Amino acid sequence: MVPINASITNVSLPQIAEFFMVNVATAEWVLTSYLIMFIGLVLFFARFGDFYGHERLFLWGLIGFVISSLLCSLSPSITALIIFRGLQGVTASMILSVSMVIIEKSFPLRYLGKAMGIYSVAIAAGLAFGPAIGGIMNGLFGWRSIFLINIPVGILAFGICYFTLKRGESNEVQWDIPGTILQFTYLFLIIYALNLIESSNYTTAAIMGLFAVMAFVIFVHTELKSKNPIIELKLFKNKVFSAFNACLHLNYICMYMMLFAMPFYLQKVLHLSSSISGMVLTASPIVMMFMATVSGSLSDRVGSRIPVFFGSVICIAAMLLMTQITVSSSVIDVFWRLALLGLGTALFQAPANKTLMSTLSHKNAGMASGIIATVRDMGMVFAVCYAGLLINSAISSQLMLQNQLFSGAAVDLTTGIHRVVLFGAILSTLMALLSFTGVKNKKKVISDYGDAVKHRKSIFEERTKKYLENILNSASK
Repeated sequence: MVPINASITNVSLPQIAEFFMVNVATAEWVLTSYLIMFIGLVLFFARFGDFYGHERLFLWGLIGFVISSLLCSLSPSITALIIFRGLQGVTASMILSVSMVIIEKSFPLRYLGKAMGIYSVAIAAGLAFGPAIGGIMNGLFGWRSIFLINIPVGILAFGICYFTLKRGESNEVQWDIPGTILQFTYLFLIIYALNLIESSNYTTAAIMGLFAVMAFVIFVHTELKSKNPIIELKLFKNKVFSAFNACLHLNYICMYMMLFAMPFYLQKVLHLSSSISGMVLTASPIVMMFMATVSGSLSDRVGSRIPVFFGSVICIAAMLLMTQITVSSSVIDVFWRLALLGLGTALFQAPANKTLMSTLSHKNAGMASGIIATVRDMGMVFAVCYAGLLINSAISSQLMLQNQLFSGAAVDLTTGIHRVVLFGAILSTLMALLSFTGVKNKKKVISDYGDAVKHRKSIFEERTKKYLENILNSASK
């Protein structure tokens, strides 16, 4: 439900902008408000769950998600919709911040890998089918219906979880309130500054950008001095960890720029319905969903850097090939290019995640996982701003209010899409270059990863042995 809502609104964004008669710069806040609140609070709620109880927080998150979804569907104005989407992002962070902990507590070790695999596939499937579901619902019942789908699903999920989840006890935790506030502040100011540039308000954008830099510097200083930081910044001293986090951030910018920008091209230039547009947008996520396990197995055999490098190269090729789409391109022309981008991303992501988790020591695994999720989701936030800025540089906001574009206006929007994909090709090139970072330590990274696997295997064998001994002792009694 939560991953679906990260992508379900993309295909309906043109209709939302037309309904409220607002430009792209304003409409994109429907996406960014959700993502900003989610990113800014997910680490906070992860700790709050330790204090309040993971299961209790999860259930309250479900209730809040259902209520905020209803409010989104009833929004009387674009401002109200943006606010309610932000509220939906808050409740989404409550759910996802503790979901993996609940899974870990609910399954014995021998089934944990399978459970995490199902969890990963569920998230990938949500991102994959979000645009298709949103397009179909929007086409049949209008854009408000895309939020109403969460109500029956959320109620069903709450009912199941209420009767199956055992309420955990609360624990004492160390809070990092200043870090949480500063993280949210600098992230919001950066996005706001980019949005002001999009609206040609350069003076205010420069001032907001300056405040964003100041907030970020204070955040870094606070986190380095904090005894219990929300993000352990010292981990970034590891060059491989820093480089591959940057790669992952850039990759998510590329992917989410496509999910944001392509619905405008498909609906306004190619004059496709929202339902067909949603189907086209599933090309990349579906390929990623099926190829992720293949790329993970490949990295176990040949190491991470080779598939990461070639995945980046495929992304470059896919982006450059997208510069060939025109006002008269067909659905197939767009679909196979997006599928190729999905192939490159699938080849890239699993090996990159493997390197990130194997580069650091076991005691930092939890913090590393939180950093990876934050960096990844920040890429999704910035992608919306970058894509909107590049599209706005090619076509006026007044023309973008039209339901369909023809002749010169259609060419202008297509030019904006070309600028987006060229920017994506540049970012993918940086990904390829960053994949060589720490190449001298390649054998050590693989060796450390092998040691980590052996360590987890020994723990599993030890616990299994004790489990069998307990069963035999019980039987003998």
